[in-house]
Order: sequence, then C-alpha cells, then structure tokens
Amino acid sequence: MTIGTTTAHTGHEDGDAIRSQPLDGEATPYCSACGHWVGILEPGEGWQHWRGHPAPNGTRARFDAGHEVELSWCVPPAQSISPAQLEHLLAALDDAIAYREHAAASGYATHYRVLRRQLLRAFPQAGTDD
Repeated sequence: MTIGTTTAHTGHEDGDAIRSQPLDGEATPYCSACGHWVGILEPGEGWQHWRGHPAPNGTRARFDAGHEVELSWCVPPAQSISPAQLEHLLAALDDAIAYREHAAASGYATHYRVLRRQLLRAFPQAGTDD
C-alpha cells in the first residue's frame, strides 16, 4: 500500500472542503502521542497509523496503535525513520556511549555522541542535546 507525498489531507474545517498541506520534503505527518507515521491511506478515511518506508511509493502497512491520531508535523530525522524509531536509536546510542566510556582509548563513545547530536539537530523535539 502506498500514499502520495505531494499532498496530505488535514481534515475538515466546519464542513468546508478538505484542506491540503503540501509535503515539500520538509514536513511529514506523525502522531505526537506515539511518534509513528500517520496518513490518509484511502480517500474518505481519516488519519491512520502506519509502519513502513515514507519515501514515495514506499511500502506501508496500517496498524492499530490503540489510540486516536494526534496529528503533528515534523521534518523527518532521516528519510526512513519515524520519531518513535528515533527515540529507540537515541536510547541505543545512550547505552552504547555508557558501555564504551569504559574503553576510552577506542574513541567509540565520542563518535556515538557526535552521531547522537547530529540526530538531535535533525529532530530537536526528541530530547535534549547533552
């Protein structure tokens, strides 16, 4: 299943026609409650959670997140990861930094910190840049 990335419907305003917000490669819709991608996958349906690749013609699969979509827009931290996946990456980097600090000669902890800061610059809402 795919969705186009040229426009995404943002819903009705007091019965008016559906508004569209262009997706110019800068902003992508996601759920602020859970951090997963969302979209209108079929005409006439509302916003739904999905997993998969956000690229044009990327494979996507709906899933039940257990809550309604809380629509937000973000600049994706990378072309294929959602804000929720970013949180997992940051946690993994934090673990790797803590583990590698004991082997200071390797320099890995420093490289992991640099990578973490780069991810946070791309998506600053995810956490603090320490």
